[in-house]
Amino acid sequence: MLFGYRAHIPTALQAQPTLRYNYDDYVSELKGQLQSAHAIARKNLLQSKARSKLNYDKKAVRIALQVGDKVLLFDESVHRGRSRKLSAQWVGPYVVLAVDGVNATIKRGHNTTKVHLNRLKPFF
Repeated sequence: MLFGYRAHIPTALQAQPTLRYNYDDYVSELKGQLQSAHAIARKNLLQSKARSKLNYDKKAVRIALQVGDKVLLFDESVHRGRSRKLSAQWVGPYVVLAVDGVNATIKRGHNTTKVHLNRLKPFF
């Protein structure tokens, strides 16, 4: 109207558009996108785990324990009514009964307990 020309509207130029998608096509495309997103996330997770393991292994010190050695156990329990800062962090000594991989079995009183080597340190 402003310039005296007839307006060219896209709907006037073309017939009604034909539908390209139906529900089955949409579902299959969405399923493929979700599968590829899951694969990418899984790959990134594995890379992150590998990096974390390398960084941990740089600082980790593996102690060599033998059967019969005496060890101290890191006490993770919080005693009600006691100050955690003033309580002893390491309890023991306990005797090592078996070592398998990264776990050790220790004798605590009349019971035996299987603990990770990170929670133990040698008793001198």
